[in-house]
Amino acid sequence: MDAHAEMLFARSRTLISRFPDAAPVPDITRFGTGEARARVAVVGCGGAGCNTLRRIAPVPTGTLSVAVNDAPHPSMAGIPKRILVRPDVLQAFASMDERAVQKMETHEEKDLSAALLDRDLVIVLGGLGGDLGGWGMSLVGRVGRILGDLTLALATLPFTAEGVIRRETADAQLSLLRKKCDGVVTFANDALLRLAPDLPLTKSFAVLGGVMARAAVAFATSVARDDVVPVKRLLARSRDWRLGMGAGTEKHRCFLAVDEAFRSPWFTGRHEDVRQAIVLIAAPAGASVEEEVLHEVHLRSPTAEVAWALVPEPAGGDRVVVQVLGGL
Repeated sequence: MDAHAEMLFARSRTLISRFPDAAPVPDITRFGTGEARARVAVVGCGGAGCNTLRRIAPVPTGTLSVAVNDAPHPSMAGIPKRILVRPDVLQAFASMDERAVQKMETHEEKDLSAALLDRDLVIVLGGLGGDLGGWGMSLVGRVGRILGDLTLALATLPFTAEGVIRRETADAQLSLLRKKCDGVVTFANDALLRLAPDLPLTKSFAVLGGVMARAAVAFATSVARDDVVPVKRLLARSRDWRLGMGAGTEKHRCFLAVDEAFRSPWFTGRHEDVRQAIVLIAAPAGASVEEEVLHEVHLRSPTAEVAWALVPEPAGGDRVVVQVLGGL
């Protein structure tokens, strides 16, 4: 393992040497230091969203879990707050301009508003391309925006093999979702085939659900109430967000964690084109690794505006875990 890490370290230094070390260092901002934590709701929409929501265990203290579906479903089991919606009207309700139509008069909007009324941050989970998840996520975003909440969506994109119609539906839902939420992070299902080609599809979905759940928890626990407005502004500066996640141990743990994050199957696009980066760091208790982690991020995305936070839950052993939200 040490020899392999040394080889990767040397190879990476050769590859990234093309970035000018003298380039101006962009803004770096820390968040998550306020005493009052953001009041968070995590909302799962449709079967995919509710299944991902169930993977968040234990639920962070003070976080509200909300399941949204068109009928009672096994994926909603164990989730205390459940909201039933009518899929045939979701698209119309979600598409309403909240600047022109601020009143929430439908049952769906009123139920969501009651659930999210005392929240600061709303994280929405779901899959695009179906009749419920994508439109439901946009409706949650509309309600959250009217209430003034910070909204972040984590959404899966359908397999190419699922056909043109489903893909076109997903594209329309994604376009609307980007108008309704402050930030949208997408995960292409096709990447599952490259990540684990021999793994049964149900287990592959479980892997992706675990990645999304972990990202939701890290973000939910890292944001303080006084971070809501600046993080909202940061998310709004990029239309397209990607997530990378990595872990490292021993001598080059920071390098390995960041390198794996940037090589994640869903962290697509050229690294040097990342304009904004939100870096969440989980480290052993008492370890000061943030400077090295941020240096590694800067080497890969030298012009990115960076906001970072320490995840309250320490990583086990000597492990450093890094999650990077990259805005393109």
